Amino acid sequence: MRCQKNITAIILAGGKSSRMGTDKGLVNLNGKAMIANVLASVRYIANNIIIIANNYKYNQFGYIVYGDILKDCGPMGGIYSGLTYSTTENNLVISCDIPFISTELLEYIIKNSNDCDIAVPVHNEKLEPLCAIYSKKCVQKLKYLLLKKELKMHDALSNFHVKPIVISPQQNFYSEKLFQNINSKNELKRAKEIINEN
Repeated sequence: MRCQKNITAIILAGGKSSRMGTDKGLVNLNGKAMIANVLASVRYIANNIIIIANNYKYNQFGYIVYGDILKDCGPMGGIYSGLTYSTTENNLVISCDIPFISTELLEYIIKNSNDCDIAVPVHNEKLEPLCAIYSKKCVQKLKYLLLKKELKMHDALSNFHVKPIVISPQQNFYSEKLFQNINSKNELKRAKEIINEN
């Protein structure tokens, strides 16, 4: 599949990182910023890449950086901002703190994302809405929910036509750590250990 001209990759890096104590996307993981691992997985897939962040330091990665349109609205606010700025119908939304995602996983999600508002991978029976395909037509409904202060991502999904995409050990790209997110210093330490073990 590789590079898709009709899809935008939206990298969410605007969180407060309260558990980490510093900006998550910029912490060092295996010699580079954690967000760089995510960017490495998407740059072969999407011609259009944008970063949603409220920190000017993200400009160093060479992609357009946009701040949140509606402040303090969590990941849903970041998704809304990304979809608003996107110029494509289909959008791959990924949080900056899941560094073990792979290009093969993302290609599989894209390939199976037709006929829905949001295509969400399901891993270990858990929905992963921060590594999913969103249609740009979700913008207005997301704005409505945000203005009502309904900010929980999993609750918001009930307002859209969601297509679950099961990710299982039977797939050749599978790894238990695919959706492992790094929120704290302890999780960062464990992620470094995993990298060193491989």
